[in-house]
Amino acid sequence: MPKKPYRARRAGAKHRLPARRRPGAPPTFARLLQPLVPPVTGPVSEAATLPGAPLVHFDYADELKIKNDGLRRFWHEHHLPGEPEPVTASPRPRGYRTTSKRKAILRGDTLYLVFGEHLSGSGPVFRPSRLEPPEHAQLYRFLQAKLSQPAFRLTARHLNYLIIRGSYAERAVIFNVDTLNGPLVRKLKLLADHLQQQPEPVAAAFVYHDPSRSDYYLESRRPDDALQMKKLFGPAWLAVEFGGCRYRFAPTSFSQINESMTPVMLNLSCDLLDPAPHESLLDLYCGYGLFSHFLAPGYRQVVGIDAAGASIRAATDNSRLNVGGSRCTFLARPITGDLIANLRLAATAREAVLLDPPRQGPRAGVIAALAQRRPRTVLHIFCGIDHIPAALADWQAHGYEVQRIVPLDMFPGTAHLETLVLLGSVTSNSFLQRHRESATRTGLPVPPTRNAP
Repeated sequence: MPKKPYRARRAGAKHRLPARRRPGAPPTFARLLQPLVPPVTGPVSEAATLPGAPLVHFDYADELKIKNDGLRRFWHEHHLPGEPEPVTASPRPRGYRTTSKRKAILRGDTLYLVFGEHLSGSGPVFRPSRLEPPEHAQLYRFLQAKLSQPAFRLTARHLNYLIIRGSYAERAVIFNVDTLNGPLVRKLKLLADHLQQQPEPVAAAFVYHDPSRSDYYLESRRPDDALQMKKLFGPAWLAVEFGGCRYRFAPTSFSQINESMTPVMLNLSCDLLDPAPHESLLDLYCGYGLFSHFLAPGYRQVVGIDAAGASIRAATDNSRLNVGGSRCTFLARPITGDLIANLRLAATAREAVLLDPPRQGPRAGVIAALAQRRPRTVLHIFCGIDHIPAALADWQAHGYEVQRIVPLDMFPGTAHLETLVLLGSVTSNSFLQRHRESATRTGLPVPPTRNAP
């Protein structure tokens, strides 16, 4: 999921494989996976039966087979063009999530950290997930024990969510609270002092003020200046490094949850786009500049756009950290069809587009406006498979067709895939030959001839 304004799933949403669908509704990817999943035999640990992780208890090779078969069925059921390549495996299929969250529920003298909105029965005070690094579980257990003590009862009463974000090397803790006053801040600072004494590195701690106690652990609408975020200790940003590029970003900014898979995705995006030094790249939903800075050395200029002001400020600041930063320009704008239609880049013979929208996809009119610009090539990244059919139909209606489909297992253990779809204009006669040569150089599968424009 870099990329786009940070929006969390509803805390109470259940992402299990659905048992049924509405009559006449097109089959979802999760629905098509269901008959492919063999029944579980023998005992399954509680940590393996978690919401949103229906495949976590399988061997990873079996999980990949299920996803490959399900993706082929999805493509066939929706009569989509082209043929997906085999799912690219995650280097770290378990313990990969660099962002995790727990809902805080105070019952009596005990604070429970749970996945959903409600606590049913007398469940455990905390349940680990095999998808999260063990350091997350250690921090949650420590915080659950501390917050259940009488000295921290005030904090427990006002706590909405506990969030851990960062990288495999270091982590930050975010306390989402429904009020912010002097006594509560003093308790949180005392808790932060305890965090800094933990054996596992905690780089920073923040308080996020959410008086609405919303269903999102970081509200879907956040003030541009992030006034609701208060630092308790550590740097004011999170930091990661990929492919020789360094990035800093705000704790509220979107970042990929699978750190091990991010370099794979970046390298594939470069191979698919095949940058040319006389081209411009338009990077939409650019976030803190993950793709922009990685790809900038191959382009004449890169223009990144995102509606999240905090992310754009981070992207601009990251220009000082990376060799291609001088070629990057970033704009904080809502991405609409009108914006795309009126956008003017420096005069250039050709243009490429990287489109990496939120799960729900771009706004209506964005694809049509992009197609009117006639970019040489478009890389559309989907973090929700079920939005692919409508988007591809839109691209085809405006003169673009599929060249390659590269699925990535960005979310092992779940019924989700990240899918990179390369599109080219039907008027670009040299498009296929160029990418056949690129695929041959990089050792990737050669695009089939039937996809030629």
